[in-house]
Amino acid sequence: MIDHPRARASALTRRHVLIGGAAAGVLGTLHGAAAQSAAKVTIAMSLGDVPRLWAGPDGGFEGLRFGGYTVFDALVGWDLSAADKPSTLVPGLAESWSMDPADRTRWIVKLRPGVTFHDGTPFDADAAVWNFASVFDDKAPQYLAQRALGIRGRLPSVKGAEKIDAQTIAILTHIEDSLLPYQLTFLLFASPARFAALGNDWMKFSAEPAGTGPFKVVKLEPRVRLELARNDAYWDKPRLAKSATLVLVPIPDGTARVSALRAGQVDFIESVPPDTIPSLKGAGFAVTQNVYPHTWIWYLSVLPGSAFADKRVRQAANLAVDRAGIVEMLNGTAIAAEGLVPRSSPWFGKPGFVLKHDPAAAKRLLAEAGFGPGKPARAKILIANSGGGQMQPLPMNEAIQQSLAEVGIAIEYQVVDFITLFTAYRNGAKPPADNPVGLNLSLPTQDPTSGFVRCFDSALVSPRGTNWGYYANPAVDAAFKKAQLARDVAARDQAMAEAHALLVDDAVALMVVHDRNPRAMSAKLKGFVQPQNWFADFTPVAMG
Repeated sequence: MIDHPRARASALTRRHVLIGGAAAGVLGTLHGAAAQSAAKVTIAMSLGDVPRLWAGPDGGFEGLRFGGYTVFDALVGWDLSAADKPSTLVPGLAESWSMDPADRTRWIVKLRPGVTFHDGTPFDADAAVWNFASVFDDKAPQYLAQRALGIRGRLPSVKGAEKIDAQTIAILTHIEDSLLPYQLTFLLFASPARFAALGNDWMKFSAEPAGTGPFKVVKLEPRVRLELARNDAYWDKPRLAKSATLVLVPIPDGTARVSALRAGQVDFIESVPPDTIPSLKGAGFAVTQNVYPHTWIWYLSVLPGSAFADKRVRQAANLAVDRAGIVEMLNGTAIAAEGLVPRSSPWFGKPGFVLKHDPAAAKRLLAEAGFGPGKPARAKILIANSGGGQMQPLPMNEAIQQSLAEVGIAIEYQVVDFITLFTAYRNGAKPPADNPVGLNLSLPTQDPTSGFVRCFDSALVSPRGTNWGYYANPAVDAAFKKAQLARDVAARDQAMAEAHALLVDDAVALMVVHDRNPRAMSAKLKGFVQPQNWFADFTPVAMG
């Protein structure tokens, strides 16, 4: 247990997670591979397993980063080429998209001609509609609930799609929603022909997938490695991969990732333990950080029986956290949160509730809610040991547990692997009994839908969205509606600022820090750009 905020810096030097079978297997496989070929780049992920390759990967946004956009494409993509400005949307498999002026719940999408899947079959309107049906039509033979539910929560407005002609489709939505293009970045396209050839079995497909992306799968060893080869027939010629081979290895323990980098067994690592950054730089490794649309939070259940159903308890928890101490513990690789987005964001607005470290005010709020020294507020929180943008979850959560205990909130943790955590997130909170009433999962805030609407709109509980805690506020719903109906950026930003201020005032989550996402790499690795985005483009990366 950490006794003082300044003492928390020592937490990162303690090892909370031993190298398990997966990491040990990876290091064994890579042993002796110190001399990396210039034609190959090896990346260590913080996930405990290779993401499932069925065009809807598990593993959260890290799973999408490595098991999604490497092998598959979406209709709409992100411009990930710049580090000095927020990423913007760009055409992907769609050349253009527009709302039908005669029916604003219908979008006309022109598909990019000449695109083929890795198996040589064409990407056209039939293939596109087939993929939509695989997620939104539970009567379709290609529908698998386990897969579909992991995808559709990120596209809450979509109802389905229909063919107009060979290169044009219409996307149908539940409501008028100008934010739809952001949602379309999360629907990836798989080859219907490969699915059929593998017996209409998504599990078999995930072992031998065919997408349209810049890399093709060569070899998959679950929990050990995924080997990808450059797709020389890739439709986006400026983005032909510079490296012939990309190897992804799951190493959930941060110490093991650093050791693998130092030994030359990998060239690039995710989620660098902050206490290792000075020595890595001193040894000649490159370390990158950037402003990142990422907030480290606890989602809070407001279902009956949860201590967090009372706003005063939620606010007290936020006032108990020593964010400056956690930033120091993280060696400056994070920024103290003032809300779900930084104050510099156009969506910050003017919240009245100020996130600060004020234990006395936290105790007063708890007393008003009926809690005190002899009657602490109790809560079980589900957390992961690593993966998916969780930063350093065990020492961070230990520090928070201590801070909350000091004001009268007793926290019990249930520690699971990231895939289990993310599955629980998709399924939504359950009525409190022995169930967790909080869930520690990083919040992506790079667009209005993924960062806000799908998480806090009262209509978007599982399975349609990911409002995990069943939060409901009519004023927030109304602000989201204004954003969805906005016809220009200024009107959208104003509506989102209204929504954000309400969410902060309601203490909708335990808001802790914004990640700066440190990554480390060999000095020989060239071409990597760390964008202001959860995703990254690995096509320009090669060993020099």
